Amino acid sequence: MGKNDRDTEELRSKLLSEVYAGTVAGMPAMILDESRIRNADEEELKQIAREYGY
Repeated sequence: MGKNDRDTEELRSKLLSEVYAGTVAGMPAMILDESRIRNADEEELKQIAREYGY
């Protein structure tokens, strides 16, 4: 696994953690992004990260 792959998977993990934390914190609609994040390619994941303010 190359550095780029590790970075992508690290970003995916951070975004999923944020989704789960938001869901537990009372924003259950955030869980709708879970499958989008899990299935996103690198470019789409970067777009999602921008939407989340990263």
